[in-house]
Amino acid sequence: MNANNPFFAWQNLVVKHTPSVILQKLENLIQDDGGIFKEDPAYIEFRSLSLQFRISLLMEWGRYAEALAWLCLQTELNPVNLEAQALKEQLKKELSFTKVGNIVTIGTNSSKGKASLFNWGPVAGMRTIKAKIERDILLPLKNREMYEKNNVSIPKGMLMYGPPGCGKTFIVKRVAALLNFNFIEVSPSSVASTYVHGTQEKIKTLFDEAKEKRPSLLFIDELEAFVPNRNRGDINFHYQAEVNEFLIQLNNAHQNGIFVVGATNYLSLIDDAVKRPGRFDLKLFIGPPDIEARIDAFKSLLKKRAHHITNWIYIGEETDNYTFAEINFIVEQTSRDVSQKGKDYIDLNDLMKVIVSNPPEFDDLKLQSYQL
Repeated sequence: MNANNPFFAWQNLVVKHTPSVILQKLENLIQDDGGIFKEDPAYIEFRSLSLQFRISLLMEWGRYAEALAWLCLQTELNPVNLEAQALKEQLKKELSFTKVGNIVTIGTNSSKGKASLFNWGPVAGMRTIKAKIERDILLPLKNREMYEKNNVSIPKGMLMYGPPGCGKTFIVKRVAALLNFNFIEVSPSSVASTYVHGTQEKIKTLFDEAKEKRPSLLFIDELEAFVPNRNRGDINFHYQAEVNEFLIQLNNAHQNGIFVVGATNYLSLIDDAVKRPGRFDLKLFIGPPDIEARIDAFKSLLKKRAHHITNWIYIGEETDNYTFAEINFIVEQTSRDVSQKGKDYIDLNDLMKVIVSNPPEFDDLKLQSYQL
C-alpha cells in the first residue's frame, strides 16, 4: 500500500488505540481549519478523507446513527458529493430513518441490527480496497436511480489482479453477500475444464445459468485461462472464437442482471479487449494483506490453539508482505513444531522462529511486476 495514502497512515491509529482515542484524533483533524494551509487543495482533501474514514469506522463498529449524523454534515458541506449522498440515503433506508417535523426516529431493517451494505464481517483491514469497492461497486448498484439521474454509469464488472494467496476469492464472496446477489464461481480447477477451452456454446451456457439465477455475481477465477491474449502466437482459431463469444456475453451481462468479477494472477496474459473500459470498470490490485488483516489472520488461526501470545502488533509488523496462504502455513508449522517438542502451548518465540525461517515469497520489487 502506498505510504502516502491516508488510510495507510491511519492504520497505526486503528491497531494501537481504542475507538474513543481514534475518533478523538480524527475529530481534531476534521475540525482543524489548517491555518495558513486551509486553502491548500491537498489539505482540504486530507480533511475530507479524515471525515470519510471516521464515517467508515463508525459503520464498522455498528454505530450507524453517529455515522449518519456525520454523513449529513458532509453532504451539507459538499452537496455535489454523489458518493456521500448515496451513502446517506442508503443508511437512512437501512436504519428505517424517518423524520416528522422535528422528531427523528431511527429503527433498523436488519435482523441483527447491522446495516447489511457496510458489514464486511470477516474481511479485516484492507481499508483502501474496501473503500474503492464501496464507492465504485456497492453504492452504484444499490442506488441505481440516483446514479442514473446524475448521469453516472453503473459498473458492469470488476477485475481483481495480483499475486496468489492474497484473498481475492474471500473478498468477492463478501461482495456478493453485501449485494445480496447469487454467487456463482467458476474456475478451471473447480469445473474440470467444462468451460475452459471448450466451445462457444458452453460459454453461452455459463452466462445463461447466471441469468436464470439473477441478480447474480459471476466470479471467474484464473480469467487468463478463459480469455487468453489473442496476440500470442500459440493461440489458435478456436481460442479466438471463444474469446469473441466471451466478449459478447460480457457485453450483455449487465442488462441480464449479472455482475461479472474476474480474478487473475497474470494480468498480461488476458486479452486486451477484455481489459478495456466498459467491461471491467473497476480494476483492483489485491496485494498481500496489510497489518490489520495480518493481525486478524493470526488471531483467527490461533483462536482454537493454546497460546500465550499477546503482542499482536509486533507479529503484524514482522510479517510485512506475507500472504494469507503464508500466514496459514506459519501457524500450521508452528503448531507442528510445538507438538513435537511436547509443549502445551505456542508462545511468541515459537512463532517468530518459523517466521524468520520462512521469509515471504514477495518483496516490493516482485509485487511491482503484478501491478499495472
